[in-house]
Amino acid sequence: MLEPNPDISQLITGKHPAQMRHLGRMTNALATTILPSGKVGYVDYPMHINVGDLLIFLGAMNFFNWNNNSIPTSFCLYDGQKNAFDSLGDVDVIVCHGGGNFGDIYPHHQILREKIIKAFPHKPVVIMPQSMHFTSRETMEKSAAVFKTHDNVSIYMRDQESFDIARNHFSDQVFLSPDMAHRLYDDFAPVRNNVKHEQNPFFLMRRDIEAPPDNKNTTRGKDWKDIMRFGEKLRIERHRLTTRLAGRLDAPAPHILPAYHRTVNSVVHAIAMRIGGHNPWTTSRLHGAILGLLLERTVNLSDNSYGKNARYFSAWGQNLVHMISR
Repeated sequence: MLEPNPDISQLITGKHPAQMRHLGRMTNALATTILPSGKVGYVDYPMHINVGDLLIFLGAMNFFNWNNNSIPTSFCLYDGQKNAFDSLGDVDVIVCHGGGNFGDIYPHHQILREKIIKAFPHKPVVIMPQSMHFTSRETMEKSAAVFKTHDNVSIYMRDQESFDIARNHFSDQVFLSPDMAHRLYDDFAPVRNNVKHEQNPFFLMRRDIEAPPDNKNTTRGKDWKDIMRFGEKLRIERHRLTTRLAGRLDAPAPHILPAYHRTVNSVVHAIAMRIGGHNPWTTSRLHGAILGLLLERTVNLSDNSYGKNARYFSAWGQNLVHMISR
């Protein structure tokens, strides 16, 4: 198990309010492609218990509210059937959720984006900030060929390596942007003000396909699924069942999104209250680091399997975390 260098850890604190707010404001640049007051079709939002993806979701919803966008149609992987797809024809812009699934590690999400590109070759499409990783160059080139057929797709990437690949292969409209979760800094002020601060370390370590080989089987620390309580998982599962039913019936249900947004906001803030007092944090999850920074914790960050974490903070603030070398 990797251990942080305590001397360096004490030098890198989690209190960077001006920098965190600046990173959040930088995502306002998406308003150049998701026009203010426009009608948005919001696609592939996360309907699962990965808290990192839920933080991105809350950041995206914060942006839509700030940008005065209406969302007359939306769907996730479970309810994206024919009628839901057809409803995208009536919006001003199709917006695909951000995160770290642009590539071939999580193929269902990439296939969904390609399906949208093919179905709406002239409708503006925006990919919210993503990290890109393909394990196969052949797969990358096949996906890029699909994107190149579209005449108005804008792709936001969270690091320079992802940006370079996207710009060279996928689209002429590629932009660098921080993660949408940075928009939540002020939203977490009540948590920061009310948690009981402890000098009690917190470990959040990946145990999934992106876990680095030397900590995939570690028994120390928790992962996202471990810190969400059964009742919280059940609340999300109720929404998931609703979307599955909507998908089975091919009956778009736009009321799902606002109700789900309220649930996610409640669950994520409850989790933050439970873990926010711990300090320092040691994590191999990108949004473990970002959540720690939203809560002004000292963050010691190890990388994921392909370097996503180091790439991200190299782009947006090496002073924000202490990267643990392998």
